[in-house]
Amino acid sequence: MSNDVVRYNNGFNTVPLRNFTPVEMDIFWAICSKMKRKGIDTVEFKFETFKELANYERSSMNSFYLALKSVGDKLGTLTYKFEDESYYEQLWLFQRFAIDKDNEKVIIQANERFEFILNSIGNNFTRFELENMTKLSSSYTKELYRQLMAHRNKTTRKGAWFIKIEDFREALAVPKSYRMSDIDKRILNVAEKEFLSLNDWDEPIFSSFSVEKVKARKGNKISSLRFYFEEYQGITIPMLEGYGDY
Repeated sequence: MSNDVVRYNNGFNTVPLRNFTPVEMDIFWAICSKMKRKGIDTVEFKFETFKELANYERSSMNSFYLALKSVGDKLGTLTYKFEDESYYEQLWLFQRFAIDKDNEKVIIQANERFEFILNSIGNNFTRFELENMTKLSSSYTKELYRQLMAHRNKTTRKGAWFIKIEDFREALAVPKSYRMSDIDKRILNVAEKEFLSLNDWDEPIFSSFSVEKVKARKGNKISSLRFYFEEYQGITIPMLEGYGDY
């Protein structure tokens, strides 16, 4: 398995990536894994770096160029917003994202006001293995996975996420037209299958995963969801460059 890790400030979990395709999500997280601790330096990467990290299987260089270009287009709309009673600010993740097709390289520079998301994270961070993210095929499952990993106990490798159904819809950008039966069929059931399925090394992402639906006090509607999960203990997660971020 790859040892590449994605690590970022929990504040970024308020930014849904549901307009990204699954392939674009994998490329995006591969970029984030390589941009951590780069500050606002301009960094160049070969196409092959991100193809390998994102497990991009198509051999055509042009198809990968188009995938990178689509990611770049969507990065232009991807913003982090901060707002309180007296202040509002909207930040873009990267101030430069260039693709050199002839030389098969990508040039990236983090936004000066946004680089803290990838670097100045303290104890308030989400951390997951990029290999696990790229194993997941559903964009909903990918989004759910990163949300769950923000609620993982780093010692026990277990976690729980309690969330109101309205907040769950917002976090995963679930269409308003989806009924609870749609959420079950298209999100929760698919996620359970993907989280517990075995990879080529006979290892699942989670050794256990369950969802408890909590009904409202009045009526029969679901008011909130309670997720419980435990990471597969056989996965070895390395310490990162002496930073102790596990």
